[in-house]
Amino acid sequence: SYMEIICLANSYKHHERCIAGIDRESGQWVRPISELEDGRIPLDNNFIQTSKIRILDILSIPIDSERKSGYEIENIGYKNLPWPIIGKAEVANLLQFCEGNLLYPDYRKSIPYQYLKSQAPVRTLQLIEAKSFCCRKNSRGKWRGIIADAQYDFADFDLSITDPIILEKLDREEEISHHCLICLSLGQPWQPDANLPLSCYRLIAGVVELMPEIRLIATEMERLSWSREQGKEYLKEKFGKVSRYQLTENEAKQFLDFLRSGGKI
Repeated sequence: SYMEIICLANSYKHHERCIAGIDRESGQWVRPISELEDGRIPLDNNFIQTSKIRILDILSIPIDSERKSGYEIENIGYKNLPWPIIGKAEVANLLQFCEGNLLYPDYRKSIPYQYLKSQAPVRTLQLIEAKSFCCRKNSRGKWRGIIADAQYDFADFDLSITDPIILEKLDREEEISHHCLICLSLGQPWQPDANLPLSCYRLIAGVVELMPEIRLIATEMERLSWSREQGKEYLKEKFGKVSRYQLTENEAKQFLDFLRSGGKI
């Protein structure tokens, strides 16, 4: 059977890939896994165009539901058949999957493997909307991401980034938007040194950059005391859209200019 999955991560995993996303039908997270020990998807599988799959692509994946493995509830086997890309998802349709809290809020940067195993099967993927995201290089020259939004209370931690597209942009010294949808994943159990317990670290596995205007529109609407209904009404009349997340860059700039000039119709 085939499952239509909105891809929210196509990230590095031991030089190969880990692909994950949301099943369009059930809204559940899915991580298709290979028969390799850590489930990573090999780059040399001709059926899976790992280098062509982008975040937001809708993939039709041949599922082998008999094959589940690991403590992660999302893991599911796939059959060795092609994974066609059948469409592209819209950001506006993903907002329903964004969560306002981190999974396992009692733990910060990493979650003890023993705890996860005792609760298995557990969820290890989630989508959040970050409005204050920034990236920096650590002392070892590796890029790290910081989610500084007050609601996640996570500004003191930097997380490993495994999204190849974002890493390439950072290496080219391109600006990454502060407003993003971020797919957070838990990495494989790891022990930084012998005295610490085996833990699964939070990773930034996928990043969907959003236009800064989207955030600024919300700020301007607040300033003018516009209700959400007023905003929706204007979007519908002016652009034929229902959400500011659907606007093109040009439309978003128009809307923002309109609000900044006092929002008088």
